[in-house]
Amino acid sequence: MGILAKRSKDKNIIDTVFTMVKKANDAKVKYGIDSVIDVTIGSLCDENGKFTIFDSVSEVYKNLDNMDIAPYAESFVGNNDYLREIKSWVLGEHEEKFRVGAIATPGGSGSVSSTLKNILDPGETLLIPNIGWGPYKIMAREHDLKIETYQLFNEKDEFNIESFRERSSEIMKSQGKVLAIINDPCHNPTGYSMSKSEWENVVSIMNDLSENGNFILLNDVAYIDYAVKGYKESRKYMECFTDLSSKNLAVFSFSCSKTLTKYGLRVGGSVFISNEQKNIDDYMRANEFTCRGIWSNVPKGGMKLFSTIQENKTLRSKLAVERDGYVKLLEKRSKIFLEEALAVGLEVYPYKEGFFITLKIKDEKIQESMEKLNQQNIYPIQVAHGIRIAICGSPSKKLEGLAQKVKNIIG
Repeated sequence: MGILAKRSKDKNIIDTVFTMVKKANDAKVKYGIDSVIDVTIGSLCDENGKFTIFDSVSEVYKNLDNMDIAPYAESFVGNNDYLREIKSWVLGEHEEKFRVGAIATPGGSGSVSSTLKNILDPGETLLIPNIGWGPYKIMAREHDLKIETYQLFNEKDEFNIESFRERSSEIMKSQGKVLAIINDPCHNPTGYSMSKSEWENVVSIMNDLSENGNFILLNDVAYIDYAVKGYKESRKYMECFTDLSSKNLAVFSFSCSKTLTKYGLRVGGSVFISNEQKNIDDYMRANEFTCRGIWSNVPKGGMKLFSTIQENKTLRSKLAVERDGYVKLLEKRSKIFLEEALAVGLEVYPYKEGFFITLKIKDEKIQESMEKLNQQNIYPIQVAHGIRIAICGSPSKKLEGLAQKVKNIIG
């Protein structure tokens, strides 16, 4: 029979990101850093290519008391002050409009995974965008779920609401429940952000289909704090959920990794809203069990770091100023690449803001294009239906002329 469970015997992960990062690093050693264009890194880096560490965050962390770091958290669902502050931060001025719950999770990944586990039974279907973060599929497999995709964009390069409606309807008809993921704003990997009217259409579909079952939306907001329009405007779309059917639930997956640039602390959370208290109570109860049964505790120091900053207006402002500088830097980098791409006829998916830009490449040409680029010491990341350029981790000078080089290489 073998030592593995049947559900695990065929598991085999090949992480395309870390594989390509290694290839890029090997090329730097062999040819020199200046000869390599590395657009693999999905983390913020400064104009010298160094990993970004917000000084305003590090100062607070260094000054935390040992007892704020070393012991277990107050509860396996998280520290009370942390839960209070992530609800306030994620929802902003909209918090009072809903029934609200929250749990701490190990990064935004923990939030996504626990949502999949507690909403769908093994064998049921998860709805995700056809262009999206690769680990959604891995997590679905881990929880023995099937995958269905909606087309992210229509022919007008807008959110494909008709595809979302069609796929959601099919799933509701077959299983009496829908769990759909939308990664917005600052979509990974395209950098698209939906308009409020697009969000209104999503909520309308959720409500229409709730006549036949529950519709649960997982809104992955990992990159929300890098929206160009700023804190208040980036959360404006959440007003749409005030009309949410009482049979429905929305879960926001939040990541301190991006908001604080403290990836290694592994702190995130689920903030969930409904217009029916029972939905909140049921989801909270299920997640309490998951927290205890899977990770037991989220690092206390990371939670205390976030709540300490958010509770203090001065600290919060210092962080906002520092982070906003990088939002402007991302704007600058995207402008460099996008203007040149337009000039040379290099097709990209619609970008609004965020860490990544994705080239439109026909599926049958992606692998060949990647090999050609690597041969010329250009290292991007292969994603579904395209090639990702991580402007977040690349100095501006490395992006200058890149679109022309890519166009010359792949045609």
